[in-house]
Amino acid sequence: MLSQTVLLKGVNDDVETLENLMRALVAARVKPYYLHHGDLAPGTSHFRTSIEHGQDLTEALRARASGLCQPSYVLDIPGGAAKAPLSRAAVRTTGAACEVCDHEGRWRAYPPEA
Repeated sequence: MLSQTVLLKGVNDDVETLENLMRALVAARVKPYYLHHGDLAPGTSHFRTSIEHGQDLTEALRARASGLCQPSYVLDIPGGAAKAPLSRAAVRTTGAACEVCDHEGRWRAYPPEA
């Protein structure tokens, strides 16, 4: 069984909580598969962290837990462009926003321009 967890500000956005959650999943025989960056759904902005904070957390988690406890940090690119990994190499800052590299190697604005 695989888990898909959402990174939520004030809930699981510190390394200790995230580590405990991932270890508990593995203990229950569930593989931490995806750690989703929060969607841009209306009314959820107070739960979203920055992408950089999520990257920092996943890097800190790598230093504290085995590979089995490591989910892939991903973003569902708005507009149906699929999931994109949020590694440092796959995200570049463009002023107040950023660009995320999708599965086809195209850079997409995030958040998307209106």
